[in-house]
Amino acid sequence: MTTPPPQFCLQCGTPLSLQEVAGRPRPACADCGFVLYQNPVGASAGLVLRGEEVLLVQRGIEPFLGSWAIPAGYQDADESPPQTAEREILEETGIQVEAYLLLDLLWVPDDPRKPANVALFACRATGGELCGADDAMDARWFPLDALPEELAFDNRAQVFDRLGPNGDLRARLDLIGGNSGSGFVD
Repeated sequence: MTTPPPQFCLQCGTPLSLQEVAGRPRPACADCGFVLYQNPVGASAGLVLRGEEVLLVQRGIEPFLGSWAIPAGYQDADESPPQTAEREILEETGIQVEAYLLLDLLWVPDDPRKPANVALFACRATGGELCGADDAMDARWFPLDALPEELAFDNRAQVFDRLGPNGDLRARLDLIGGNSGSGFVD
């Protein structure tokens, strides 16, 4: 599924070879000096909460086909990380949201497509009709204490375990939510 890196220089067409650059072997061009840096991509995810429920999508594509995940996707060049989260949630769930708080920057090194830095935003639903769409087979609200067994990526450890009563993500949401009983903004 991962696209193989180019074998030829993107500037002059000479075959690339592994060369020591900045302390590690990297594909580089011996003729023009071009270095092929293989960097992670930018992506955004949106944590949409409704009381003690969370909005999840059932993935309709690999990796993790059929598993449930926080709505997320790759950032387009003409949009900010919050705009990416808002667009992806609308495309995958039919729900319009406002991304109002950056909760964390998650490192996802093991996605077979490419490694990613994923900006996780707290999002507030503002409208729309719930439906699984785009690359999601389904979209549903799940109680935080009854999440589906099959969660994609590392959502349980990186996000949901941190939403417990003493979790750091819960504390951030409680501060923004005005310290109500659950702290979540509906």
